[in-house]
Amino acid sequence: MAGMKMNGGRSTGGDLRNFASTPRFGDPLTWSVPVLRLGGTVFRAHAVLLGTVVTILFRAGWFAGDSSFLLGPLPAAVFLASLCGCVFIHECVTMLVARQLGGDMPEVILQPLGGMEAIAMPADWRSAFLIAVSGPLVTLFLAVAAMAGLLLETNVTPSPDPFGFTGIYSPEVATSAWLESLYLFGVAAILVSGANLLPAPPFRGAAMFEAVIQPRVGNARARRYAHRVGVTTTVVLGIVGILALNAVLVLVALLSAACLHREHQRLEAAADAVGGGPPDVIDLRLDALLDQQSAEADAEASRQHEERRIAEVDAAEMKMDRILAKIKTDGLASLDETERAVLDAATQRRRDGSAPSDPGNSDR
Repeated sequence: MAGMKMNGGRSTGGDLRNFASTPRFGDPLTWSVPVLRLGGTVFRAHAVLLGTVVTILFRAGWFAGDSSFLLGPLPAAVFLASLCGCVFIHECVTMLVARQLGGDMPEVILQPLGGMEAIAMPADWRSAFLIAVSGPLVTLFLAVAAMAGLLLETNVTPSPDPFGFTGIYSPEVATSAWLESLYLFGVAAILVSGANLLPAPPFRGAAMFEAVIQPRVGNARARRYAHRVGVTTTVVLGIVGILALNAVLVLVALLSAACLHREHQRLEAAADAVGGGPPDVIDLRLDALLDQQSAEADAEASRQHEERRIAEVDAAEMKMDRILAKIKTDGLASLDETERAVLDAATQRRRDGSAPSDPGNSDR
């Protein structure tokens, strides 16, 4: 139990690296290929994203001019480029915000509507919520900007349809390749932003829901409740997609189901690590473990801070010793500007520090 490392009910960054780096045949969620390295982060394209690109391009070429698929080859290519661009922006923003707020994304796995990777969240629920909501907010802003651009150019309120693309053939949009591209970019941004508000993994809505309820129910129970809501959301999406013959909703439901299965395995592993038992007992044990690890992390951070402070003081004293030795042998005039600045700063610090305890200062 003591060797189990977790962060707010989630795996730590190191565990995520070990989990996500190598594709494994028995785990479809790891089927991805590296496409880009940005700083220390590897961006990988998941097989679902690659399959989506191939499928849309094939349908656009095979059914060109057919009402069963409204996008031709060129608009389909523009839409795919817009979709991949929105997903990339969404994940980059999430990664940057996570690192600023104490979290991490060791690896970014791109799927058609966002990322598939888990995030090492900070313990603070507010920071976790900001990390989760940052990507959807940015893509929502991009969608609004694209629709505003269409409104300014055409003087007609755009009506984006992320499932049918019918708006691309409206008289106001179809007359300009630029407006068609802007419309398709807006549709892609709406898809990415809207999907990531769903409270089911791998979408960010699940992390938002977990962060919001965490202060009320605790870390472990929040994670368990978020899992249940994710299951319900996925079932509803699957049923609606099948009844409406909507392939996008069915794909989203299947993707969520795969991620929920992996999350269920993690929950079971966490329960076994703390000895099992009823859910409430497991939650109490996990929260106690998390509190212990948080206290240990705070103590370690304080110790490292104190060590850095002592090292800085020692370095400053050694520098002052060298300056004083130089004054003793060569005189005050031998000091350069940098040494004089160090001497003046040290003198001022000592005066400020001795002022409260020096009764003679008030007489001088």
